[in-house]
Amino acid sequence: MITSTGDDTGHADPEGEAPWAMQLVIHIDKADPPTRTAVCEAAATAVVRLLTDPEADQEWAPAIQRWTDGRIRKHARRASRPAAWAKVADLPGVTVEHDGARVRAFVPTATDAIPADIAKLQLSGTEPEDPDRRTRRVEPVPAGVVVITLNPDAEMPLGKAAAAAGHAAQLALSDMPADRRAAWQTNGFPVVVEQPGSDDWAGLVDAQVRVVDAGLTVVAPGTTTAVARWA
Repeated sequence: MITSTGDDTGHADPEGEAPWAMQLVIHIDKADPPTRTAVCEAAATAVVRLLTDPEADQEWAPAIQRWTDGRIRKHARRASRPAAWAKVADLPGVTVEHDGARVRAFVPTATDAIPADIAKLQLSGTEPEDPDRRTRRVEPVPAGVVVITLNPDAEMPLGKAAAAAGHAAQLALSDMPADRRAAWQTNGFPVVVEQPGSDDWAGLVDAQVRVVDAGLTVVAPGTTTAVARWA
């Protein structure tokens, strides 16, 4: 099992430099908003698709390397107006559309150099409904899929939950065997997000990866916010 502190890998950012972060932008259509589960699944897939995009080995490589050398932060923002989404849709990154949700992951940047059209977007807002929330553990884990479980006892707003799911997917990508990673990539990096009850959650302490939060935002330091597992 690999354990990593979400939004804090334990590395230190170089003295005198602003920390770096990956921005995630969620398109929230007010007339037809996505569900929380769909957003978290789309965010997780968007993160790993960006990290495996051909540009990640070429033009984006220096930015990704600088980000992973420091504390790995993710910020999830909301674009409610079509015009706001259109302004960010062409910035360097990867968009995933999934089950009514649309999330774009952007190439990491220094937090004092976030593109203005992204920086102006809100980090919080109305919480979407989640009628398709999975309240029982997905067993067995489907082949070619990563299952991410969000801690049901940690109160996480949508942005925090999406970032935690993205971090769990990133850890899964780095930790799984090469053949399993290749199968996941062939399928397009599908993710299933679940949030079972506390009893089921307690039985997942030995999942392949575990995200332990640094406590920089809304949850207490040391809280396990998400785990990921695969067949």
